[in-house]
Amino acid sequence: MGTPFEPPVDRTPQELATELRGLADVHWETVWNGPPLPSQGLDEWCAQFGWTPTQFEYVLNVVTRTGGKMTLNAAGGSWAPVQSLRHWVWGESATSPEGNPRVLAEADRVWPLYRDAVTSVLGEPAWDGGWDSAFFPKELPPYSVPKPETRLKHKRPYRIAYWEMAGPGGALASLGITPAMGTADGSDAGVVNMSLRVYPRPLEA
Repeated sequence: MGTPFEPPVDRTPQELATELRGLADVHWETVWNGPPLPSQGLDEWCAQFGWTPTQFEYVLNVVTRTGGKMTLNAAGGSWAPVQSLRHWVWGESATSPEGNPRVLAEADRVWPLYRDAVTSVLGEPAWDGGWDSAFFPKELPPYSVPKPETRLKHKRPYRIAYWEMAGPGGALASLGITPAMGTADGSDAGVVNMSLRVYPRPLEA
């Protein structure tokens, strides 16, 4: 099972755009309803999206046609309903706290490259901003947006943008950079990682 702070992934902006194009025709309602158990047609279920399952304990990890790795998350290690899909994109780390400013500066440098790659496929984001933005979004699912005091203290997420995706069933895509604890305040060697997450689109109130 992947965690936000494994050794950093390094996919290019072009590879991210390619992965998103591969999601363009996904029937999201089928994804959110969840896959069958391995003994009940999991391979066939994944194949309809061009995915190959690689790990199916607690979470379902898949490899896409283009070699990208994605994780389908469901509550409590169950199979359904699927709460989100995650694709790790990029990361950077320091060997000591003295390197943390460099890590955050590199996050600032690469952010527009990856954000623009997503924009090239999904159009302009509905929102794009940083940890200190005055009007931080509340539209994302509650477990993906921390409380303001946590966000401001730990700069988590450091940057985030989100898009409403077209297609059957609907989905909300977010691209975000998240620092590990200790990165912002220099109490530990810094790590930042960027991931693309896709959620069911929130219901209208």
